[in-house]
Amino acid sequence: MSTQLSAEERFQLVQTIYSAANHSDKKKRKTVTQACKDLGLARSTYNRWKMSLDENPEWIKKGVLPARSRAPKKNGKALPVGVRQRIGDMARSGQYANPSQIGKALRAEGINVSDNAVRNNLERAGLYGYGTVVGSDGRPVKKKVLLR
Repeated sequence: MSTQLSAEERFQLVQTIYSAANHSDKKKRKTVTQACKDLGLARSTYNRWKMSLDENPEWIKKGVLPARSRAPKKNGKALPVGVRQRIGDMARSGQYANPSQIGKALRAEGINVSDNAVRNNLERAGLYGYGTVVGSDGRPVKKKVLLR
């Protein structure tokens, strides 16, 4: 099933499969797998939806099965807003020459963050990228630097 179903349609599918698997006439009874296959629904999806209905009896009374996203609600690897703000402030201060120095300073403060996480957050904020610096021979060289 590739189309998005309404809450009522999801509920009706679960009811249809449940009825087919528990038909009073044994000759007309189907396995859950066969009933799912006939309707074009994955068995795992039926099981997940059925479990949701079992956990929420008020949905059965209303005759609906609301869609619930299985996607994570929050990126577990994302740094907290306060830490990202602190990284930006440290980069703008002019005290630090590169992301690893900022990472080292944050770890000294007790904030557990990797140098790569600092670099990635600075790049996203537009504070780290290619800039022109003077090389040892006096000529301009493009190099990744903190952008202030």
